[in-house]
Amino acid sequence: MTRRGRPAKGRKITSGGITQLGAERQRLDIVLQSPEVFHFDIASFMSSYLSASAVDTYNRSRLYDIYASVLMDTHLTGVINKRMAGVRRMRVEFRRDSVPDDAVNARLRGPWFRRLTSDILWSKFWGFSLMQFYTAPDGGIGYDLIDRKHYDPVRREILRYETDSTGIPVDQFADVLCVSEGDRDLGLLSRITPMVLYKRGNIGDWAQFCQVFGMPVREYTYDAGDEEARLKLLQDARRQGGNAVYIHPSDTTLRLVESGAKSGTVDLYERFTNMCNTEISVAVLGNTLTTDAKSTGTQALGTVHQQEEERLKEEDRDFVLDVLNYDMTGIFASLGIDTSGGRFEYVEEKKVDKTEQIAVVEKLHNMGLPLSDDYLYSTFDIDKPEDYDTRKAEAERRRTEALERLSNTVQSEDGGPSDRTLVNRLRGFFGLAPRGGAHRPLDF
Repeated sequence: MTRRGRPAKGRKITSGGITQLGAERQRLDIVLQSPEVFHFDIASFMSSYLSASAVDTYNRSRLYDIYASVLMDTHLTGVINKRMAGVRRMRVEFRRDSVPDDAVNARLRGPWFRRLTSDILWSKFWGFSLMQFYTAPDGGIGYDLIDRKHYDPVRREILRYETDSTGIPVDQFADVLCVSEGDRDLGLLSRITPMVLYKRGNIGDWAQFCQVFGMPVREYTYDAGDEEARLKLLQDARRQGGNAVYIHPSDTTLRLVESGAKSGTVDLYERFTNMCNTEISVAVLGNTLTTDAKSTGTQALGTVHQQEEERLKEEDRDFVLDVLNYDMTGIFASLGIDTSGGRFEYVEEKKVDKTEQIAVVEKLHNMGLPLSDDYLYSTFDIDKPEDYDTRKAEAERRRTEALERLSNTVQSEDGGPSDRTLVNRLRGFFGLAPRGGAHRPLDF
C-alpha cells in the first residue's frame, strides 16, 4: 500500500484539499472535504448512528458531520469548555523522586502542550483522538490532530477519502498516538446529539411562532374597482417590512382570530428548551446547579453538585496523566525527552481566601504560635520592603525599650495605685503560663 517515491516507515501523514493540483493530490495521504453541518434531524442521526455502529460494514463520516453540527450549540459549547477548563488550568509537571525535572519541564512549556491536554480529553466526546508528533523547526515539539473522519480505529487504518472502507495501516507512520476508551466507542456526543437536535427543532418552531403571532398585522383597504390603488398598497406593504399584511377591498370584512393560549404555548417552548439544556448539562458535567439557576436549588444542594463536578474533573485529570505516563513514553523518547524513572503530575495550587486566612492568623498569634514574616508576605501578596532588616531591627529596639520602661515602673518601690493595677492586669494576661508560681511578681 506504499506509494511510489515515499518511504514506507517513519513518514509524516500529509493532508490537503481536493482542489489541489492533480500530481500533488496523488501524493496526499488524506484528501479533506468540508463537513456538512446543517439540515440534520433525528432520522438523520439514527441512520448515521446505525451506519457507524455496524459490526462489519461501517462508516463514521456522516455521524462526525452531525457531531460538528451539534457542537455549534451555545449551551453545549459552554458546558464542554467548563469541563475542559478543569484540565487546562491545572499545571502539569514532570518529577523524579518528587523533585521537578527542569530539563523535561522546559520542553513541555508552550501552547502545544495545553492543546494536547484538550485533544486528549476530546477523545471522550468523539470516541478517539489520533495525533502524530514531530520535532518543530524551532526545536520544540509539535503535533497534528488527524481528521477523525479519515481514521478507522477498528482496523487501525488511515483513510484517504472519508468514505473509504480500507486504507493505509497507521503503523507505517512515525510517532502516532491514538487515545480512546475502545475501538468502537462513538463518544459522549452520541448520547448528547439527540437532545441538541430536539432543542434545535423546538427553537425553530418557537421562532416561527414568534414571527407569526408576535408581530402586529397591518391592514390595508382600497376601493374594489380601483386597481391602481391596490397595486400602490402592495408596493407600500413590501417596503415597510416582512410582518403579516392583509389587503382587501373596503366593502369586505376582515376578522383576525388570534390564538387563545399564546402565553401557554410560549411557556411550553421555553420549558422544552430548558429540559434539553438540563439533560446536556447532566451528560457533560454530571449536574445542573453549577450551570443552570433553579428556583428550588439551595446552597447545600449546589455544594453537593459542585463536589460531583470536581470529582468528574479529577477523573479527567487522571485520564490525561495516564496517557502521558504510560501511552506516550515511547513517543517522548523518540523526540529526545527522557521520562524514565519519573512521572507526570499535576501541581496543586492552594486557593486562599485572604479574609478567612487573616482571621486564622490572628487566632494563631493570640495562641502564642510563632509565625514567619515571609509566610505572611507570601500569603497576603504583600511586597517585602527593601529595608526590611533595618525596619525589623528598629521595631525590635523600640519593643525592648518599651519593656524596660514598663519593668522599671512595675519594680519601683514608690509605685502608686495605678502601678499596682497595671501589675494585676499583666499578671492576669500572663496567667496561662506563670513563672515560678502564681504569687511571684512578674519579671520580663
